[in-house]
Amino acid sequence: MRNSYATTGWLAGLLLMASPVLGQNYEQMAKQIVNTSAGVKPGELVMITGGQHTMPLMEAIAVEVARVGGQPEMLLNTDKVARAIDIDMPESAIMASKSDNWLLGADVLISLPSLEDGKAVLAGMTAERGAKFDKVAAEAGLNKKLDATKLRGVSVAYPSKKYAANQQLDYAGYEQMVWAGIGADYTAIAAQAQQMKQLLATGRKVHITSPTGTDLTFQLDARPIFTDDGVVTAADQQEKLILSRTAALPGGRVYGTCLESSATGKIAASPSTWNGKPFRGFKADLKSGQFTNPQAEAGLEDYQKWVAANEANATQVGYFSIGLNPAMKSQEQKGFNPATAAGMVLVGIGNNELLGGHNKALAANSFAIGNATVEVDGKTIVRNGQLVAPAMANAAPIGKKSRK
Repeated sequence: MRNSYATTGWLAGLLLMASPVLGQNYEQMAKQIVNTSAGVKPGELVMITGGQHTMPLMEAIAVEVARVGGQPEMLLNTDKVARAIDIDMPESAIMASKSDNWLLGADVLISLPSLEDGKAVLAGMTAERGAKFDKVAAEAGLNKKLDATKLRGVSVAYPSKKYAANQQLDYAGYEQMVWAGIGADYTAIAAQAQQMKQLLATGRKVHITSPTGTDLTFQLDARPIFTDDGVVTAADQQEKLILSRTAALPGGRVYGTCLESSATGKIAASPSTWNGKPFRGFKADLKSGQFTNPQAEAGLEDYQKWVAANEANATQVGYFSIGLNPAMKSQEQKGFNPATAAGMVLVGIGNNELLGGHNKALAANSFAIGNATVEVDGKTIVRNGQLVAPAMANAAPIGKKSRK
């Protein structure tokens, strides 16, 4: 997505009870989002963004914000308008969105998906045009400006029938999974996240392997490690980095950066999509942190166009993520790999500044590695796509979302 919501897509979180009924109980969901996850206070300006298909929940959230004394403001997007901006706008008019400035004065951002059918909206987007959107966004420096504010954010997933159809997912099952993921046991997730964070914050080397051929290592280099456990607490609100003041719905993830030049070995990614098209069988060698010798059964041409449109450091490994939510499930052969799924491993390339890294590339992308095994200094924390709790049992707890 390249419109004004592109810079806010990473804001995240929520704590809910799970049931199919709750999936449609927007008033109850809104109470949990506003009061538990975001902790809205009287007098706070709360921006609520989303797409036309998310209006029922957006409205319920705005009503609840008003009831607790906050000041709700809604910003609605539609697929038709998004496509006009992303595809039809003259290239000479592409510039950083002036509307992003409203974020700098808000206290809370509650964001829902702005697109119902992202594949249709972005059909025809060229790598060169996408790179120009990335360039103007980077030059505007919004993310760094957000670090300097007190803004906190909650990003709420919302099932889309068109997205499910594009991914060839059974909508009923997909919808139920999203609501169940939102309603997972976040107390247990938070405890596990802190144990894993302790190992990563004090660890030196990560080794990732998979049955399809991934075998890579990288150095952690005492970088910041982030956790998403569903709630922005009072302590979180005092953190300096915007990512430490956010939470996701569904939540459940630990993630961070690595020494950019340290990754070596091979990566074999799970099936996914690239530019809305199938992207299967992707493999690459890694040398000094850089992807080399890329291969793929499908989608290689679009990947190579993206590489050509960006700087060399856009293909440098710079971040990783491990999912912790037991309710979220991947469907690897359909290219559906939710980052929060328990045991799901993502390896990212490109810009990682927002996570405390040093790669200033204009673009970034990530690759899912299904059924991965992850070791930190020889201790296994994920084995064949399953979280391994015993390896983390001796890790001493540290302050919630504090950083090394």
